[in-house]
Amino acid sequence: MRTLHRSGRLFLAAILITFGAAGISAAAEYSIVSPDGNITVMVMHHQDDGTLSYRVESRGREIISASPVGIHTSRGDFRSGLTFVSRSLNTIDETFTLPHGKVSTYQNHAIEQTLRLSRDGQAIDILFRAYNDGVAFCFVIPGSGDIEFFEENNVIRLAGRNFTYWGQQHPNRYGYEGSLGPVASERLSIPVLAHLKDRDHYVLMGQAATYGHYIQPHFERSESAFYFRFPLDQSRVGPVRSTLPFQSPWRMIIISPNTPAQIVESCLVENLNPSTDPRLLNPDGTVKSWVRPGRVMWDFIAGDRDKPTMWVDLADEMGWEYYLADAGFANRWGGGQAVREATQYAASKHVGIIGWAHTRDYDTYEKAAANMRRYAEWGLKGAKIDFFDHNTLDENSREWRDYEDTQRSLQMRDWIFELGIENQFLLELHGNTMPTGERRRYPHLMTLEGVDGMERRTKPAANDLTIPYVRNVMGPVSYTVIHFDRSPGSHAYQMAMPIVYEAGMMIYAEHGQKLLDWPGREMIQDVPSAWDETRFIEGRPAEYIIIARRKGQDWFIAGMTDQARTTDISLKFLSEGRDYAALIFKDETHTTMDREIRTVKQTTTLSISMRQRGGFAIRLSPDAPVAP
Repeated sequence: MRTLHRSGRLFLAAILITFGAAGISAAAEYSIVSPDGNITVMVMHHQDDGTLSYRVESRGREIISASPVGIHTSRGDFRSGLTFVSRSLNTIDETFTLPHGKVSTYQNHAIEQTLRLSRDGQAIDILFRAYNDGVAFCFVIPGSGDIEFFEENNVIRLAGRNFTYWGQQHPNRYGYEGSLGPVASERLSIPVLAHLKDRDHYVLMGQAATYGHYIQPHFERSESAFYFRFPLDQSRVGPVRSTLPFQSPWRMIIISPNTPAQIVESCLVENLNPSTDPRLLNPDGTVKSWVRPGRVMWDFIAGDRDKPTMWVDLADEMGWEYYLADAGFANRWGGGQAVREATQYAASKHVGIIGWAHTRDYDTYEKAAANMRRYAEWGLKGAKIDFFDHNTLDENSREWRDYEDTQRSLQMRDWIFELGIENQFLLELHGNTMPTGERRRYPHLMTLEGVDGMERRTKPAANDLTIPYVRNVMGPVSYTVIHFDRSPGSHAYQMAMPIVYEAGMMIYAEHGQKLLDWPGREMIQDVPSAWDETRFIEGRPAEYIIIARRKGQDWFIAGMTDQARTTDISLKFLSEGRDYAALIFKDETHTTMDREIRTVKQTTTLSISMRQRGGFAIRLSPDAPVAP
């Protein structure tokens, strides 16, 4: 349900006039406050030059200092010379559900302010929203006809003096990923996490609701100011063009006082996206049943890639939903008829097969439609579409630096989303740009890469331990968890991954037979790929993470660390008056685990020790008997 109230009596929304030394009006200030009263956004219209800027306070502390807002287009240069026309206020208060994510029920509650301005007769609306966990703004340009975009003047200027940043340098080559972790470079990929030490706040800066009508920007940093910039390769691809009426993606700042908890738990990126495409909904508003999250066997790293029946049997024995056949699968198996036979066998075991594809077969709508239709006719349930980072205009050259962020690449992604609906196809995207909450509109988008995952043999633990604070906040992550020879972490560290990381299809990198023979099978075979609730317990980016997630009445808690540490976990989030059977796996050595089952309750505190690059995983089941 969605309700929009237009009223001038919303919370502390105010209009203030600031006077200069000569008594002349210098700036009009338009303020909104988050529903819980903790975050205030102040938007200033400077009448002397017609520019717009904004400030943000959290709990009375300035978090974002005066930062400009503006955009230069063929319909007008809206960076200056703006004349105020009107102001309106809305309350956004809606609830929606998705079949996968860190929660099952999403609460979208914000105060929204629309400022209508104009320049040379062309109107532009600038929308600001104040949420309990952050702020966002976007542009809406009314009218009809074509529009071209030249440059932005949108900045996030962090308040204070003492900062730490986490993210990736730009360009990061999404298909050949640079690791996440602490960064200090001047050009950064979106998103970026910052710790404002003298303000005792964390903020995650990025963009939400990115589609083919615009681009995915990156940041250019000058001290503590972050400037949104067009892709480096955009000029080679061509101009950024769209049509009116136009709404830009949302520039987004997730805000978390004291700890990163609100950032890790946030669903702001989904809340800022359009509602779910009606073609994916049942009459009661739920998403159609073919959009089914699940656990996935994968053959690319593990080998045995020409044995589909074996992989289906392994998935069936584990009780998992899918098997992902990677590059060249159809030719290895003997062509389309062999694929049909494999999918028919898989269907008899209630296992779906996902097939790999290359963007060279999807870089026009016509090619994409034909190839996805062929996959659907074979009986496949979805596609892993790879190499968005290649330049499809130049024989798939790898020379370009951020092609996946350009408008052309995003347009290709859009028609893949649309064709996925037509063919009832689940999607995993690789070598792609960063997700920005698109799964709300297209929940058949199950997972995406855009991460330094298990495909690369060596990576620092800091990368793995930054993912929950940065990459996974933006959407589902295709890390491809657990591989005993490739991961920097212990077996218990790896067991934690499918709980710490979130994706609608959780793909496992290790050979299925090894997983079946592993003592950790007892835990991972039941870890779900969709959650009802998520809670950050404790941690610090690039150092360690402890997180709890609930599915139904069961809770799963997991931890991963770089340096050895001991943590005390309060179970106060459990239901009062109920006993829970706790299945606990934790480090013994790097390759062996201690297993324990005990009874716990809401008043219990668990003390868990983790080795260097170690971890743990716990399942809490209410009213279950304690087994030996």
